[in-house]
Amino acid sequence: TALTPTNKIAGGPQFTLTVKGTNFVSGAVVQWNGSNRTTKFVSSTKVTATIPATDIAQAGTFPVTVTNPGSAASNALTFTVKNPKPALTSLSPPSATHGGPAFTLTVNGTNFVPGAVVKWKGKARTTTYVSASKVTAQILASDIAKVGIAVVTVANPTPGGGSSNSLTFTIN
Repeated sequence: TALTPTNKIAGGPQFTLTVKGTNFVSGAVVQWNGSNRTTKFVSSTKVTATIPATDIAQAGTFPVTVTNPGSAASNALTFTVKNPKPALTSLSPPSATHGGPAFTLTVNGTNFVPGAVVKWKGKARTTTYVSASKVTAQILASDIAKVGIAVVTVANPTPGGGSSNSLTFTIN
């Protein structure tokens, strides 16, 4: 009937999952995405399972069931592994001269995941995931056609994810 916790951030450490329900018996086994996990019987309404870090390495949704000895699996509850929210630390280059050519912008930070998108003044730009601390984006010549400031953010995909803090890029 319930999971505690109901979600974690991708890349986190091993944790203990509490599963509440009814009619659990000694020897009941929690299954995570169809695979048995080390389980402790607490009572007829509660079992706990050790969920290794490898189970939450990537974002997604995973079914959790409990099977009593000699019985079919219970109904499934969904556990969500969320992408982290990214954080930006620097841009390279940090500025450009207006009217210049298209270029590749390197965005440094933390918690980038595959599928992250660099946004230039709120508009997505072609983005390449390099690592958890670096993504690059193709900035168009039209993006730097006028003097001013461009706000740069990075958005990680769902589940979880979301938009980073912003950094400013100066167009001289």
